[in-house]
Amino acid sequence: MNNMEDKQKIALNIIRSCRIGNIVCKIAERLNLSLIDAMRKFYESATCREFHDSKSGLYLQGDYYIVAEFMDEYNKTTQV
Repeated sequence: MNNMEDKQKIALNIIRSCRIGNIVCKIAERLNLSLIDAMRKFYESATCREFHDSKSGLYLQGDYYIVAEFMDEYNKTTQV
């Protein structure tokens, strides 16, 4: 891997990290959770795994789209 590819990966990780804060805040609002609980739920989700997987392309979508994806997953897993 060359220096430019390394810098691009670092930049992408920084951008994702900043976006997670916004995503978690929106999840906390929708589910009426603390930020810590919302973060825990997001990090344990398949949506989060896809968000971090460059091949899925989910990271290219907007924050509201990602929150909607998470909410769909959450609602499916909480229905019994």
